[in-house]
Amino acid sequence: MCTANKTKVHPDDPQPKGGTSRQESFRQLFKLSNLALYAGAGLSIFDLIFDVAMVYEYFKKEKPHFARATLISIGLNLAIQVAITLIQNKKRKRRVKIREVFFVLTFVKPGIDAWRVVTKQKHHALNLFSPMTEYLFGKGIELVFECIPSTIIQVLAFVEGQHSAVVILSLCSSILTAAFISASMSIEKDIDKNSRRFSPYFYGFVNLESKVQSAVVCMLVLVLSACQLSSKAFAMALGASESATVLAAYLLVDMGFALMFKLARGDFLYWVRIEEISMRVFVSSAMRLCNKILIDFTGMIQMRHPFEYGGLYFSTVLLTTPLVSLYFGSRYLAYTEDEEVKATLKYVFSSNQIYGGLGCLAAVQLFCFSLFLAIIPPKFRTTFLSAQTGSQYACANFFRTTTDHGRVDIFTLHPSLSQPIKQEVKAWLNESLAAWIAEKPSWFNDQVKTSIFDDYVDQPEMLKQIRGEAGLEVEEAGLEVEEAGLNS
Repeated sequence: MCTANKTKVHPDDPQPKGGTSRQESFRQLFKLSNLALYAGAGLSIFDLIFDVAMVYEYFKKEKPHFARATLISIGLNLAIQVAITLIQNKKRKRRVKIREVFFVLTFVKPGIDAWRVVTKQKHHALNLFSPMTEYLFGKGIELVFECIPSTIIQVLAFVEGQHSAVVILSLCSSILTAAFISASMSIEKDIDKNSRRFSPYFYGFVNLESKVQSAVVCMLVLVLSACQLSSKAFAMALGASESATVLAAYLLVDMGFALMFKLARGDFLYWVRIEEISMRVFVSSAMRLCNKILIDFTGMIQMRHPFEYGGLYFSTVLLTTPLVSLYFGSRYLAYTEDEEVKATLKYVFSSNQIYGGLGCLAAVQLFCFSLFLAIIPPKFRTTFLSAQTGSQYACANFFRTTTDHGRVDIFTLHPSLSQPIKQEVKAWLNESLAAWIAEKPSWFNDQVKTSIFDDYVDQPEMLKQIRGEAGLEVEEAGLEVEEAGLNS
């Protein structure tokens, strides 16, 4: 077990080496990230317009099952977005809840969330999530329940012979939108100052000291996501055309292995601070399923985090997806060799089309991933091979962090993750707490005060004091504390 390192209280934002030039890079990238947020919101609305156009096209071409499936995905996305909005604002007044639900139902919520992040709207005391966390949740839900299903539906229609200009444009729009959202979520998280401050050994692969390198890395992440989605979606479509039973068996085994992988390592329960075990199991199950979908279909770089599925699992999925698509492609070709089968199909792809198209996707994906690993700072390459569990990462990150401000991030996680080093954390906390109260560093705010675990403070009077300063009673602090987007 590691031993605790004595740390000093440092300023909120220590001056980085390279000072002016690096801070200028931060400002420029921040402006670009703001544009990316608005662009992502715009693409979401643009893609929705194409989805509606496709519903009309499907009915017109007498393909009502595709139209209904598209409408179901849109409706499911809206329903879950409404549920998350109500959870987010459950302590707010009714008029606020009505306003926020109205934003969802009128499809302007992505733009509103982006505006709140860009303008640095403060985390309202009665809201469960910060604006950034709400934005990321919303985009993740949109990916899982609308963008990815819509792409698969359109690829299925394409495989069945729907090759009109509207179908092709809509398919390209869906792939671009999903890839852009996935890439921008990972990049936003990586260039976020808090992410780099609290997890400097994980976040920082976008090199802020080189504009060209930063642009290339961002482009590679986008292309990787687009290739992953295209390859996986075509694999699903070709598999469904040949045998829905075999495809379903593959998906169940693949998902089952992922969940068993987390269970076997004692890493299934999610890091979010939820006290009730039944609710924690439910949230963990939902997050593991959704994040597995995000890895499989978008190759989201953020999912390599040990709090999610880890670098080793992420890289394995990314490198094996082309093989899976080629496997289902070969099954499709064998299936369509039968003349009776060909007679029932409107369009049949040739072996050159199958192997040429999927092979090109595989080559581009492998090249982009290799180039990405080659040009990012060397210390981040290991994050793509790491087999750390969430708890192992949390403990290691605590000892590697050199500031008190960074170390308090341990309290935004569920206590079970830091259980192996509980005594070391308690010793550091009780040694430092008096100085924090007396010196009042800028980072020792109400959020930090309410996040500290009750049983980690040896002196009850001191606990009551910091809770009182934060405007909370000790027993009201509970375990459900907003993580402020600093983790995972």
